[in-house]
Amino acid sequence: MSVDPINDSVMREREITATSFDRANEKALAVSLGDIEFIRVTLTFAVLKSDPTTFDQWYHAIALLHRARETLVSSIYLARHRVVGDAFVLLRVAVESAAVAVHISRDRVAFERYMGPSGKKYKASHAIGEVRSLIPRLPEVWGALSQAAIHPNVHTFGPSLEEGSGNRVIHLSGRNAHPFQDRLSLHGVSLAAAFVFRAAELVLFDESSTEPGWLQLPGDAMRATATAECLVERRYQEFTSWEQKAAQQTDE
Repeated sequence: MSVDPINDSVMREREITATSFDRANEKALAVSLGDIEFIRVTLTFAVLKSDPTTFDQWYHAIALLHRARETLVSSIYLARHRVVGDAFVLLRVAVESAAVAVHISRDRVAFERYMGPSGKKYKASHAIGEVRSLIPRLPEVWGALSQAAIHPNVHTFGPSLEEGSGNRVIHLSGRNAHPFQDRLSLHGVSLAAAFVFRAAELVLFDESSTEPGWLQLPGDAMRATATAECLVERRYQEFTSWEQKAAQQTDE
């Protein structure tokens, strides 16, 4: 298939940006990709080993978690193109999908509304509040992503602040490297991945009745330690730390 010069220029520009991003953020990118891959491994293992008692809810929750993981992968591509706002839109989709997975796996009425036969329409945003006691940081981050990336605002949608001069500029071609912004986007991906992993723990495993802090697959003797809550907090602290650094750089 032939590509005309204009379209070829658009794609080449993005490829150059991605190559530059990968070179500048090799180690941080590997961490974010590893976080996403761990979700896939966990889902695959649980699907092969579990024997859930409520298969229909479990099955659809698995589909949501898989979709959340796929969305995280897509957000990585946008982050590598340095389209941070668009990447964060997908992070919001991922964490919302994860919240819905937890909600419908634990609430039969919510599941029936999600499936459509009941008279009341299911609203995905309600899942954020319903799971807040299970994933405490999620409502805060979901709301921040909504404000930053979904609703037009000058910080995300407005002209960029040019380094050195302090002038506001619009780059009609090319994307300059901003180390703090690069790392912030990757920390955002890792934070969202931690939320999805925590949701996977809640959907796939049962809490051990005899050993606090341990999880067990339904219908199987396999056990694992509950680590996602600690991971969420660590990734949250990393993200907020880089967010502060990026803000300080913008103010200077």
